[in-house]
Amino acid sequence: MTRARWAAPLILALHAALVIPGIFANSSTFDENFHLPAGVIYLARGYTHVSIAQPPLARALYALPVMAMRPVVPPDSLLRIGAERTLAESFVRLNASRYPRMVIVARFVGLALSLLLGWLIFRMASGIYGEAAGLLALAAWAVFPDAVAQAGLAGMDLPTALSFLIVMIAFRALVRRPGIVTMLQLTLAFGVALLTRFSALQLIPILAALTVAARLGGRLQRPQFVFLSLVVAAVGGVLLLDLGYLGQVSFLPLGHRMAVSQALIGWKHRLPWLRLPLPDAYIAGLDYLRSITETKKAVFLLGTSFDHSLVQYFPIALAFKWPLGLLALILARLWFAFRARARNGWDEACLLVPAGAMLLIAMASDLDYGVRYLLPAVPFLCVWASGLMARASARPGLRVPSPHWARMAVALVAVEAAECAFATPWQLAFFNVLAGGHGDRIVNDSNVDWGQGLIALRSEMKRRGIRRIHLAYHGTTDPAIYGIDYLPFTGGAAGKESDWLAASSYYFVGLPQRMITPEGDTPFLAIDFSTWSTLTPVARPARCMYLFRLR
Repeated sequence: MTRARWAAPLILALHAALVIPGIFANSSTFDENFHLPAGVIYLARGYTHVSIAQPPLARALYALPVMAMRPVVPPDSLLRIGAERTLAESFVRLNASRYPRMVIVARFVGLALSLLLGWLIFRMASGIYGEAAGLLALAAWAVFPDAVAQAGLAGMDLPTALSFLIVMIAFRALVRRPGIVTMLQLTLAFGVALLTRFSALQLIPILAALTVAARLGGRLQRPQFVFLSLVVAAVGGVLLLDLGYLGQVSFLPLGHRMAVSQALIGWKHRLPWLRLPLPDAYIAGLDYLRSITETKKAVFLLGTSFDHSLVQYFPIALAFKWPLGLLALILARLWFAFRARARNGWDEACLLVPAGAMLLIAMASDLDYGVRYLLPAVPFLCVWASGLMARASARPGLRVPSPHWARMAVALVAVEAAECAFATPWQLAFFNVLAGGHGDRIVNDSNVDWGQGLIALRSEMKRRGIRRIHLAYHGTTDPAIYGIDYLPFTGGAAGKESDWLAASSYYFVGLPQRMITPEGDTPFLAIDFSTWSTLTPVARPARCMYLFRLR
């Protein structure tokens, strides 16, 4: 084994060391309370219709180790179509005494997926630019704050990044070595991606564009076979999707399906006879997600709330949420490509086309909830940026930077590592120094406050001897599950039951959301904290909450 392959496991161990503190320090986040119960109900009952917002594969993986804890499953009377929130609340309360431990157990699956993703990044970069570049790409991923944060959660963004990269690896193998084996590998990879995230559908035009580019560039040895393989992968991927949904496909005509989005309602009128070979819950999930994009929502940017998506959201958010080390590394790679007129052709197209497409799709979509939606683009960018350490021995005709580019790249990844380490274990609320310590006034939502601060708040209350507290909490877990005696604060003057108030950053900047209480969820509410602007918080638990002493 080469020296580089000894170093790769050490970098992966560093990644795990950065992730594990967050696994234990963060309380259950907003979406974890949906994903974990949905995975359990899938494994225990085979139900795919209750929680339709995401496909079942990643959720089932998170739930696998939890099943060994014998969780209590909600009764069938609560498991109606699309009753995701009811399922979540019931599951959490039925397993209240063990639920925080269940979340921790599930999160180690996320860490395992991230380690696998890191290894694939290393292998892909090594194959294109050489093993030194592979180590740089792996390191850039291992210390990327959002990668560390998402690897410590039972979420969807990291499995999406992994499945997208696997598809691209399988596709590159098909182009290099067209054959039955590589065709089947791409089919399996695409099926896994479809079962992981609805956004996997964007891979279809990406792969088609890259195939055409490869054909025009003379890269295809067997063009007809490769094009046929794409068709087989699409059809086979749908069959695997149906299998993952346990064959729950009714072939019901569109005209007979329930629809909540204007898009599907329109298709019902135009093509009422159309029968799709897709799982019923998958179609319902696409319809549900589309309906969300059609309704007004709260988007927070630069201190102002908007009721519509903003094309400038992601460029601005990335400038403050991504570490300066990585941003500088990407800019340095761009500058090298421009100055050296480095054209490494189709290999780099397989990196830049997916990353660029994901950014453009995010900017054009209603996804202004957090930069986590761009996490699937980061592995491709890490591999591409590692070209600053390319070695001539990697492959013929590769443009090799001079040694000072390599030294600069290593230094920038070291800066990124320092930024990430300084944020431990609160990488979920990471902002670079350009935010000036007030990143939550620039962007909010899952960029800052995803409900992860209850454990930190509990520790702060214990340290200060606070027995009861007024609380405006943005999350889907009853704070009592984490041992917090609280009074829900929904605005106005705080009562005399406690001299302390804690507010999630999400509510503090004025964003609306339903608030969980011991009696159930409130309607959507926005709390006016403008009169609190003169008060100085005594603490910032998990960097996502504000703690005030009232009297």
